[in-house]
Amino acid sequence: MRRDDALAGLRSLETFLRGRGVSQIYLFGSVARDEAAPGSIVGVAFDIAPGSDFDAFDQGGLYLDLVDALGTQVNFIERRNLRTTSKIGVEVDLIRVF
Repeated sequence: MRRDDALAGLRSLETFLRGRGVSQIYLFGSVARDEAAPGSIVGVAFDIAPGSDFDAFDQGGLYLDLVDALGTQVNFIERRNLRTTSKIGVEVDLIRVF
């Protein structure tokens, strides 16, 4: 998937995602760098809105919604849970979508 396609797809879901407790979305990885090969997984990090009761079930449901909407596999992870060892590399790639 091309970066522009991923950004457009994620931006089209902003109202939907915000309504479910997501405050910010970021694109990362090879798609963010616009270096994705066919079949590359789209990296999507998110922040939870303050005061939201967002939980693992919500994350799982939104993961499925993103896979369906983008038409490809997605790595959907809370931004604060990016592994410390990979966070520096990921932070370089991070593109704030909204």
